[in-house]
Amino acid sequence: MYTREESYQPVGEKLYLCNYTMKRLFVIISLLIVSCTAMAQENGATMKPNYRKIARVVKSLNSPYYLDSLEARFLRCDTTMTVDHLRCLYYSGHITLASAHQQLLLLSSRFGVTSRPAGDAWWRYQMLLTAVWSSGDGSRRKPLYVTQMDDAIQTATDFGAPLFFKVKRTHKKVTVAPRQ
Repeated sequence: MYTREESYQPVGEKLYLCNYTMKRLFVIISLLIVSCTAMAQENGATMKPNYRKIARVVKSLNSPYYLDSLEARFLRCDTTMTVDHLRCLYYSGHITLASAHQQLLLLSSRFGVTSRPAGDAWWRYQMLLTAVWSSGDGSRRKPLYVTQMDDAIQTATDFGAPLFFKVKRTHKKVTVAPRQ
């Protein structure tokens, strides 16, 4: 219940309370929208690559994962490529992280870090890292799957911490610490 003094508050205080409530409501709605869009992204679940399936799909001319078309899209920096496309491209063994990183360094030193070729090379390198990180989390129970030992070293160097890897050729678990 309001007392007589509370019922005669100046109009400015009511406007202040209304603005404060509206700001809080705006922040809550913004957070809800951001969280909904984050959940609408692709499933972030990690999965072990199925090398036999990948080898079969990248050779099929009718497949959306055909190696030549994937490589062409990758070199054009096609932003509609999904994680599955990137997994097939990387785990087919056609493109490696180490070679993408070398290309990034070469283009950055030649054209400058902010140039278009260096930006495209950076995008390609980040997409390959996305493919590798979709295979595991780098822990002992869920190692990251890579196609070459150089890729394991490059990933550990970029991440800056020891990670667990499973290299395709050896199928043995190895721990790699970053280069100093």
